[in-house]
Parts: sequence; C-alpha cells; structure tokens
Amino acid sequence: MKKLFVVLAILFVGILLAGCTSQPPAPVVTPTPTPVPTTAPPLKSIVDTAAADGRFTTLVSALQAANLTDTLSGTQVYTVFAPTDAAFKKLPNGTVATKDILLYHVVAGKVTAAEVVTLKTATTVQGSNLTISVINGTVKVNNANVIATDIMTNNGVIHVIDTVLIPPAPVPTATATPTPTPTPQPTKTITFTRDMTIMPSTSLSIPVGGKIIWKNDDPLKPHGIAAIDAQGAKYFGGLTGVQIPYGKPLEVTFDTVGTFEYKTTFQPETTGKITVTK
Repeated sequence: MKKLFVVLAILFVGILLAGCTSQPPAPVVTPTPTPVPTTAPPLKSIVDTAAADGRFTTLVSALQAANLTDTLSGTQVYTVFAPTDAAFKKLPNGTVATKDILLYHVVAGKVTAAEVVTLKTATTVQGSNLTISVINGTVKVNNANVIATDIMTNNGVIHVIDTVLIPPAPVPTATATPTPTPTPQPTKTITFTRDMTIMPSTSLSIPVGGKIIWKNDDPLKPHGIAAIDAQGAKYFGGLTGVQIPYGKPLEVTFDTVGTFEYKTTFQPETTGKITVTK
C-alpha cells in the first residue's frame, strides 16, 4: 500500500513538472499587405471639365459657337462662373449668349472660393466688373447665387452659378458737337467799266451779311462812291467818299437791314442804293 502511494506521488509530480516546462505553440503571424498607392485622375481643361459635368451643356455649346473653346482649353489660367442649364432657361426668349456675355463670366487667374469671398469686385475678360457680395451666408456674383465652388481644372477653377450674368450696356462714346458750317452769304459785284457804264446796276438787293463788291475796270482813272446821308456813311466811306483804284476792288459787308443810298464820284455822277433784307 505504501509503495502504491509513492508511485502515485511520483506520477503526480512528473505530470506537474511536465505541465510547467512545456511551451505553448507560437502564434501564426499574418503579414500586413503593403498599401497600393492610388493615383488621382489627371485634371481636364475648363471646357472638358464642364462638358463632363453634365450641368453645363448649354454653356459648352455657347462656347463652341463663340469660338472660345480653344481659349478656355489652353495654358492660360482662368476662373469661370459657370451658369447651369437651368440658369440659361431663365433667360428671355431670343436672348443669344454672345461672346461678350460669355467672357463676362470669365476672370483671369485662379480665384478659389476662399479668395472670392474676400473680394468686392472682379474684372472680367470682357472688360466690365462683377460685383461680389455675401448675403445671409450666400455668395452672390451680381444677381447670381454661387451654388457650388472649386471645381478644379488643369487651367483654372469653375464656380457654379444659378443665373446667367449680363454685362452692362456700353456707355456711348461722347461725340463732339459738330461746329455748324456757316451758310455762305451771297456776294454781288458792281463794276465800273472802261466805257463809263456801271454793270449790272448801281442799285442791288442783298440779305443781311451779304457782301457788295465795287470793282473798277477802268485803268485810266479811279472811280469812287460816297454816302448821300449819315445812314450809309459807314458803308460808303463817309460823306466824302472813297476811291476805288483800278484792280483794287472795294468790298463792303452789310450787317444791318435797311436801304442805304450812295452816289458815284466820277463823271457823270449817278446815284444808287443797296437794299438789305432779313
């Protein structure tokens, strides 16, 4: 009996020692997969990005019709405030998206949404300015609401607006008021001839501002005229008269309505009158 107890004790101790000295199996390590880097698709031009978006079919067609696709697909950087198809439908019937209208939506350079809200105005490629404001948290460009921002392209950025922008009407260029051409006043000639005649007559009628020319065609003697009364003195050289040498006509402009009488101062003496009308 005592031997049996000893044997059982030895077996128990052996089992206990075996349990203490045995090691658990090593865990299986699963290797972590190496992440495969993903490459973002390359950015497209403004025109190609708008065409692929689906909201700008009318805008893209208008750009093609206005021959602006090359401009907005090149290396020059632009910011485009792009109206949606729904925005174009709000235009009155018959409104054509002209080149000026389209360029009024384009600003040179890349202006992100964060930069837009810091501006009050922006000069467009068309030449006119856009007014930028923030009202109740909504960014407005003129009267259009900005409904989406920062669509990046390889030559700029697109911001989406809900209304087509119409540039202001051009200010008419001031034209100088033309100086009226004065109406030429009539001129009449009284000629003293070599045979002592007066052509066509000593008495003529002329409107105010008209001119009478007395001409001496007689090389042998001077002729002359003289006022008969004080009324005509300023026109006829006074009461003593004025000589008209050969080849040197006397020109007198009549600036007062009336009848002015004079006399010739060569033989035979004769009288005449100049009637001045309105």
